[in-house]
Amino acid sequence: MAMELVTGYAGKAHVTSYQDAAIQAGIVGVDNGVLSYVGQGMKAVATSANNIRIYDGVALIGGKAVVIDRDTYQDVAIANGTVGKYRNDIIYIKYTKDAFTGVESVTFDVKQGAAGNSGIDPALTTNNLYSTGTLTSEIPFKRVRLNGLAIESVENMHDNVPSLTELNRNFKESVYADGYMVVDIGALPNNSTKSVPANIPSAASEYWISNAWCKSRATGQVSPMPYIDVSTWSNAIGITISASKNIVVITKADWSAYSGKAVIAYKLSFI
Repeated sequence: MAMELVTGYAGKAHVTSYQDAAIQAGIVGVDNGVLSYVGQGMKAVATSANNIRIYDGVALIGGKAVVIDRDTYQDVAIANGTVGKYRNDIIYIKYTKDAFTGVESVTFDVKQGAAGNSGIDPALTTNNLYSTGTLTSEIPFKRVRLNGLAIESVENMHDNVPSLTELNRNFKESVYADGYMVVDIGALPNNSTKSVPANIPSAASEYWISNAWCKSRATGQVSPMPYIDVSTWSNAIGITISASKNIVVITKADWSAYSGKAVIAYKLSFI
């Protein structure tokens, strides 16, 4: 098919499920997830030893939206456990597509694990919903852990996707992001000054030399810098960051047999 304007009037029905799913996947991601702030986020609660109740919300499977309507829920039956044994059951979304009509559908189903001394997840057959020939897929959704006859816990097997509002709020609360970089100074200077570009990010509002920087020798010796020989100050090594964001190393002795690396720490200011 040639390029098409999907979100535009074409005078006929023309938007396909693939196009809509592709847009959703591009925004939210292709991994399976639940939109955290819609309804009750499809939370799952054990209402008895044989029932899991999944509440309203929106899930995305490969970009395809799966919805439990507002203020409703869906119950999923769990088979009896075994006294003294552990078992993992997987509630999954069963996706099917009719090979002739192209009609797609989803439903919750359960894959029962084997009872034993520990819970082991049963295998699912999960196929890529973007593949042209995919007619079925078992998409993991919730893990139900049974301990004997009791349901011990219900765990998510999907990501919880925050809203853009929540991401923006968290972004503003996290004004700074820390970063580190290693600058290779190369051979240290011989009673002189050496300047090396640090390439500190332009967005860095603060930056400094970490005390983790060191010098090394071909023999394998590694010493912290600045290194000061207590018997003479002439062996001192000085290091600074210049106004032009270069690493400047100054020596008063011959340190050219040594190579140096500087660790630069910085903070990126976003707002």
